[in-house]
Amino acid sequence: MAKNRSGNRGSSRGNGFDVMDSLRERPYAAAAAAAGVAAAGAFLWAKRTRIGDAFSSGMDSLSELKSQRMQGKDQSDFAEEALTLKETGKKKGPRGPLSQQEIKAGMAVG
Repeated sequence: MAKNRSGNRGSSRGNGFDVMDSLRERPYAAAAAAAGVAAAGAFLWAKRTRIGDAFSSGMDSLSELKSQRMQGKDQSDFAEEALTLKETGKKKGPRGPLSQQEIKAGMAVG
């Protein structure tokens, strides 16, 4: 049978729920909850380290790709590419895989 909490002694909240009473009544549940919180903290701490390492590795990869892409270009090359893009809407130079329209145009010509 449940205890009547209306006569809660020494509580500043009147007849509200007292956490300390609950901890005293169920010490094993309190210990299990504390262990769960500790385990969750350790798990998240380990993930934080792994995510930080992955982020750092990704940033290194991006820096390397950027340096490869920029290799051999100077400021005038960038200015020329920007003007070409502004005027035509298309990049100058190699663009990677061909678009479907370019492939069809090549078939029609060749």
